[in-house]
Amino acid sequence: MTEIPLVEHPESVVLVVLDGAELVAVRQTRPGPGAQTLELPSGKLEPGETPEQAAVRELAEECGLAAASWRRLGSFWVVPAYSTELTHVFEATGLSPAAPAELDEDEDVEVERLAVEAAWTRLSDGASLAALALWERRLRG
Repeated sequence: MTEIPLVEHPESVVLVVLDGAELVAVRQTRPGPGAQTLELPSGKLEPGETPEQAAVRELAEECGLAAASWRRLGSFWVVPAYSTELTHVFEATGLSPAAPAELDEDEDVEVERLAVEAAWTRLSDGASLAALALWERRLRG
C-alpha cells in the first residue's frame, strides 16, 4: 500500500460581522479553480504564530481592518484522512481601519460586503462555508 504524505498548513479564517446583517468577504483569483473566488479572509499561520495572531494579521492584510472584539468559534480538520491541516475560525466585530499591511506577492484581493442571507450561495470555499456554519451554530446557542 502506498503511504500518503501528510500535509501541514494550519490556517485561520475570520468571519467579520458588520451590524449582524453583513459579512466582509474577499474576492481573489485562486490557482486551483483558475478563477476568482469569494471567501472569508483567511491565511496560513506563519512559523511561531498563534491562530489568533494569524487572524489579526490576515484581517489587516486582506481587508485593511482591525477588530475590537474577537471570539473563537472553533476549529476543524480539513481532510483528516490524509492531512494534518487544522483550520481555526474566529469572529471579528467592532471594526476600525488598520495600519496598512502588505499583501503576499501572489495576492490580489478585493474586499466586498456580503449580506448574511446571501453568504451560503456566494461563498465558494469549504473553509468559509464551515466558518459560516460554526457562526450560525453559535448564534443559535
